[in-house]
Amino acid sequence: MTQYFLSKGGKTVGPCTLDDLRSYLAYGSVADRDLVRRQDEEDWRELRQLEELQLDQGMDFVQDITRKRRVARYRDYEKVPLPKRAGWVLKEMAVGFFFFPPRLWRAAASVLQERIYRRAADEAGFLKCWPRWVEYFVQFMLIVNAAVWLLLLWIITSNSMPIVREVVKLMKTGIADLQTWMGS
Repeated sequence: MTQYFLSKGGKTVGPCTLDDLRSYLAYGSVADRDLVRRQDEEDWRELRQLEELQLDQGMDFVQDITRKRRVARYRDYEKVPLPKRAGWVLKEMAVGFFFFPPRLWRAAASVLQERIYRRAADEAGFLKCWPRWVEYFVQFMLIVNAAVWLLLLWIITSNSMPIVREVVKLMKTGIADLQTWMGS
């Protein structure tokens, strides 16, 4: 695997891989005008002139990647923020679905707005993300959860209304009796 060195602000960084260079570009840590050289070469060139980056996507990869939304890539699961961890999201979804819907909503917001990382790593050593179909499943879960909770509320209120009416009737009778007693 080819190793690269970067020169930025008079400092040399490296060795790093081509994947590291892509990450540095995506994060904005380096600019396409910063200098780079391969480990086995002596000459420095601007990063945008590195053929490996230009040929990767069949277009000028360096300019394209800086326009895209920056996406964090992690190698260590413990460094992933809690709302982006698969284990936390699954726990919140389960608790929220069965007991407390706001926890489901919070987990769903994480899934729909962020990438959720698993403990498994890809061939480059970065943590894998949940596939996009999970978003559709979470949306379905939210709809089912809302329907179930609405049905439960309807059942509870329809079964408890006769009891509520009886309690109100008893309270009115009790207040009337109390007023009669106090008036005499």
